[in-house]
Amino acid sequence: MAAYDDINGKRLATVSVISIVVTAVTVLAVQVIYFAMADMVDSEKIRNSAYTRSNHALEQQSQALTQYGVNPETGNITIPVDEMMKKMVAEAKNAHNEST
Repeated sequence: MAAYDDINGKRLATVSVISIVVTAVTVLAVQVIYFAMADMVDSEKIRNSAYTRSNHALEQQSQALTQYGVNPETGNITIPVDEMMKKMVAEAKNAHNEST
């Protein structure tokens, strides 16, 4: 048979393996770069975001919890939460002392 028609199997296998390795490394490198850039974009979005409506609502709630006042609709008196907690603790201590 003719020797020039034979395929060099070792060279073909070597080139195939090298091609597969180069392709896999390239795919992984592109994936790492993609996720790094996506994380950078997400970090920039978070850094530039503003929660003005939420912050305003939280500010109003915080002020409502720390002020004295009267509810005009029901006539209920409101006091700060901290003051009420102190009064409840004092009443509980007095009740405990009286019961013992």
